[in-house]
Amino acid sequence: MKSKISTSVGLALFFQVLTDLVVILNLAFVREIVGFVYLTFFPGILVLEVLKQDGRDALESFLLSMGLQIALLMFVGLSINILFPILGIASPLSTGPLLGTMNAITLLACLVIYLRPTNDWMSNLIPSRSSIPLVAVPLLSVAGALVANSFGTNSILFLMLLSVAGLIVFGTMYHKSLPKGFFPLAILVASSALLLHSSLATNYISGYDDHGEYHVFKFTDNAAFWNASYIFYNEGLNKGNSMLSDTILPTIYSKVTNIDATWILKILFPLLFAFVPLILYKLYCAHAHFGKKHAFLAVMFLISNLAFFGTDGLANKQMIGELFFALLFLVILETDVASFRKSLLFVIFGAGLVVSHYSMSYIFLFLISSVWIVTTVGQRLGVISHKTMRITPRMILIFFAMSFGWYIYTANSTPFNAIVGVGEHISSSFLRDFFSPSSRTLTVLRGVGIGEVASIGHQIGRIFFFAAEIFITIGMVEMLYKKKQAKFGHDYAMVAVMSFAILVMCIIVPNFAAYFRAERFYQVSLLFLAPFFVSGGASFFNFISRRTSQTVSLSLILLILIPFLLFETGFIYEISGDYSYSVALSKYRMDKAELYERITDESEIAAATWLSTNLDFSTSYVYADSTSIYHVLTSYGMMLTENALLLTNTTTFIDDMTFVYLREVNVDEGIVTAGYLPAWNLSDVQPLLKGLNVLYSNENNIVLGGN
Repeated sequence: MKSKISTSVGLALFFQVLTDLVVILNLAFVREIVGFVYLTFFPGILVLEVLKQDGRDALESFLLSMGLQIALLMFVGLSINILFPILGIASPLSTGPLLGTMNAITLLACLVIYLRPTNDWMSNLIPSRSSIPLVAVPLLSVAGALVANSFGTNSILFLMLLSVAGLIVFGTMYHKSLPKGFFPLAILVASSALLLHSSLATNYISGYDDHGEYHVFKFTDNAAFWNASYIFYNEGLNKGNSMLSDTILPTIYSKVTNIDATWILKILFPLLFAFVPLILYKLYCAHAHFGKKHAFLAVMFLISNLAFFGTDGLANKQMIGELFFALLFLVILETDVASFRKSLLFVIFGAGLVVSHYSMSYIFLFLISSVWIVTTVGQRLGVISHKTMRITPRMILIFFAMSFGWYIYTANSTPFNAIVGVGEHISSSFLRDFFSPSSRTLTVLRGVGIGEVASIGHQIGRIFFFAAEIFITIGMVEMLYKKKQAKFGHDYAMVAVMSFAILVMCIIVPNFAAYFRAERFYQVSLLFLAPFFVSGGASFFNFISRRTSQTVSLSLILLILIPFLLFETGFIYEISGDYSYSVALSKYRMDKAELYERITDESEIAAATWLSTNLDFSTSYVYADSTSIYHVLTSYGMMLTENALLLTNTTTFIDDMTFVYLREVNVDEGIVTAGYLPAWNLSDVQPLLKGLNVLYSNENNIVLGGN
């Protein structure tokens, strides 16, 4: 007889009570960990059981439950944000209302499961004890980042990167003797380690999008309320404010865990994103029809790309968007689930994607629409013999309605207007710029072998990158022309083809890659193309040595994959003293002007904070360079863009109600950035600045003003 108290119910009740206690007692460190675990996994695990999602293995059930939980956080937060003010609760996203609501949902789900016992799948999720030491790898990443930031030595980070390489080699060469659960756990710890070593390279947020995301997050967090109707002068902030992944989700984590906003974005979001490769591992095994070893290698190739873990790579909202993106395809491509339950999960994860990232939603809509259109036309022309499709017109219409309904009616339709504007600009400039290399980003040109290379070492690194591209192309061609679609599954094969088409569009269509960044297009496409690196590589080595077995061919792929990882992470460049783009490994020797375009330091934040405290937003303005305006002044300074004026070498007048903010690079190096225009030297306006008073100064960060 089944026990009515399942493992999931017991764990949920335990973490609920524990979370309540640590929040009430405000137990430092414990509150952060317990709160994160509770918010990330419960009551989503219970909701999955309530939905009776039987027929799946423990890993797939766990991943789906996690997706349900993240969606639940956003939509429960949205619901109480709308309803509680009607009941007189002015700050619905404060700790009390949030925790009380989550407790009620958890208890209700436990009651339903108690009255209607379900399959206790969680008892099958625990990995073998011999796999537990793998968790040391992300711990090395955290320790290495702390040591590098405090003492400037990167030895521990070297050890971490070699450990990741060792996991790949061990998992490939000795897969038959691996303990239970090795592959999933190895993927999770490796992806976590790579993401954390990059995000923790500095003690403050960095990258291109994080500063705007920080602003709308704090805007919501400070008020404990999401103001969906607020219109920012900056369209980037409007886009972020329309995404629950940038506003409500981090606010919930902040209120319950009491973690500072900086670490929410630098630790918690990367840890959530680390589960995406695990979802893809399951997807490759189930729907690309790869064996576990093949799928493991494919995922390890994916996470070895700089576009996956780079400091300047993914926006936080894209991390959450990709979580739902991957889960959607995991649900769409499965066949053994009742239609209603599958449709329900599609709607939940689809809505989660819509409110997480607009660009990912547009890509998803493009993929499912194009797969359905191409397959339908191919069937009617007799080119495609596949009779059934898992992507249906109903799915396309539902997702279309959800996405454009949300984007039109939030943030003054900014996300919707953005895609319309992009389409108009690309279409109007297509013929004019088709043969112009300048209409392609530098990343695209380098990806096809055009452009200068910094050194011989980087030339060698590019060779390994091209080898990976060749393997993917071989795998795609082999699938298409040797009729191996059945090996991958028709629907997966078609999604992969359309993903490959996106990369081709980045090369062919003028200005296309610039709007989502080529690195991001590449990274999203790799979600489906990574398995072809393995199949193409195996075919390549089989071709050059006819007697090579499949096992040996997969092992030979390591000759490309391991150097690829070490080049992409900057390991080899740092060891050889070559030019490096890795902030984590090489910031101590990077050019200051380049470095401070990417990171923000403590002295900049102190100056920006002083400025925001003493600035009257109703009457005052701030002159600063473009990097300061869109980075530290937007995030830690919480300054509105309409209060910022771009300091240029043509500025001639500064009145008494205006401040001038100069960061270290401006003062120490004399370099002033001007957005898309060339940088200029501060000496060009030195006579103008001499007439101003120093109102604040720390190290080389200065705030100037009139009398």
